[in-house]
Amino acid sequence: MKRRTAIKGLLGITGVGVTSFAGYKYFLGATKHSRGQLKDYYQLISELVDVIIPPTDTPGAKEALVQDYVIDFMEDCASNKEYNNFLNGLIDLQEDSNLKFGNSFEECSNENKIEILKSFESGVSDGIISKINNKIKGRSFFNIIRTLTVEGYCTSTIGATQHLVYEPVPGRYNAITTLSPNQKAWATR
Repeated sequence: MKRRTAIKGLLGITGVGVTSFAGYKYFLGATKHSRGQLKDYYQLISELVDVIIPPTDTPGAKEALVQDYVIDFMEDCASNKEYNNFLNGLIDLQEDSNLKFGNSFEECSNENKIEILKSFESGVSDGIISKINNKIKGRSFFNIIRTLTVEGYCTSTIGATQHLVYEPVPGRYNAITTLSPNQKAWATR
């Protein structure tokens, strides 16, 4: 009887050890030495942010240097899960571009770039399953690049002064404000 209890205990400890190691490898994936690879994808990230916020009557995200913000954020602030998701997403994007159009993403036409990004966007949903998946695996590549592009653009000098209405010293606070047609959003919080 004591022998069976001892064997169960050993198997339990072994199972916990193997599961802990597997979980560590899955969730932490890449270690610090794998960071720093995004600088190699500078041109690709530049084109991606330019497709998400293209230049119109105001400068686009590429002109606002949002690609620098994206790279700096992913290198310094992102978790290992999100960093790996982002890096794998960039690699998948290039492979998808080469398979569909025979060119790298940077060399494709704007219509082709939009088509490729729409295929990545189609995998993003807002349901409860998606929220659970994001908690376990981290945000998806498209979700990360879209969010960082908008954040980087709205907080850049060009985005805050030319795309949004910027008041360095705002006037008095009005809780209820009427907006005029085609009025820009405010850059102050």
